[in-house]
Amino acid sequence: MADPDVPFDAIAAAKEFDDLLAEAGAGSALEGAEYVATLEDEIEELNKVVAEKDALLHKANQRADQAHAEIEAAAKRLENASAKELGRRTRQLLEGFLPVVDDLDRGIAAARQHAESADVVTGLELVRRSMLARLGQLGVTHVPALGEKFDPHRHEAIALVPVSDPAQDGHVIDVMREGYAIGEETLRPAGVAVGKRTA
Repeated sequence: MADPDVPFDAIAAAKEFDDLLAEAGAGSALEGAEYVATLEDEIEELNKVVAEKDALLHKANQRADQAHAEIEAAAKRLENASAKELGRRTRQLLEGFLPVVDDLDRGIAAARQHAESADVVTGLELVRRSMLARLGQLGVTHVPALGEKFDPHRHEAIALVPVSDPAQDGHVIDVMREGYAIGEETLRPAGVAVGKRTA
């Protein structure tokens, strides 16, 4: 404790304070340098950890993108396969109705042989038109063949018939089974007799 009788010497107090700071500063500077070095090491370690994390994240994102692309490709393949299967089954179903139309055609032809069957012919023709209209709503169309040049994509040759007329050579001269298409594709080729010119 300061003696009240001794006057306060500000200059001496300031020097004493400077000396204390100098002593403390020397230790603190040394400790500060070590602390800064420790912080720099820790920052470097953290930067390495962040870089490793970024590399792992980049790889994970690449794997996720690849998995997403594979899932999309698989979904497209499945969608295409489903559409093809649906188209195949639809064609098969629609083609299954064509023998019914054939039976109606045969019934109409047979009924026309008898004059008293005019009402039956009218009824059968009405049913046939109705059936073809329903099939038409589903995209099925009749493909006329009689007189056409033989086309293996639209016609099935059931018989070759000798002809003397050169205009009939290679042309359909009789139709045993009508042909039908769905859109631009043949649903069922017409069963035809093809003229073959004899010498």
